[in-house]
Amino acid sequence: MNKLRSVFPAILAVLFCTQPLLISCEKDRQHPVPDVVIDFNFNVLHYNLSNPGLSAQFSREESGGYRGIIVYRLSMDEFRAYDRACPHEPHAANCLVSISASSAVLAEDDCCGSVFILTDGSVLEGPSDFPLKAYRTVFNPATNRLRITN
Repeated sequence: MNKLRSVFPAILAVLFCTQPLLISCEKDRQHPVPDVVIDFNFNVLHYNLSNPGLSAQFSREESGGYRGIIVYRLSMDEFRAYDRACPHEPHAANCLVSISASSAVLAEDDCCGSVFILTDGSVLEGPSDFPLKAYRTVFNPATNRLRITN
């Protein structure tokens, strides 16, 4: 029993010292969707985003982003914007994350089956280990214009 007592503090010290390294490595993993410059500005009323809980999607040609953009209206003054490239297979030629037909708060990739929650971009199900790539949003309620940047 005395031997265990003398080893136990050493084990705790090793775990305590290595835990920050493990957490730090997890945080440092780079998101698999490539960084691209984005500066997209539009009137939310033109895209049926007048109320919280509504979402819209845009092609890359319309909005920029790596594969286009999905926008979700979280509240009257808050929006979330995500790239339509699936983090599981961002370079797959014919695969795009799209708003779910069953819910405006979900988005799914038909190729890999990943499902994401648009309130925060997190993975609900599927093989993706990463959330959707998020972009910054700035809303001007006086003009109903939303600007999406990175």
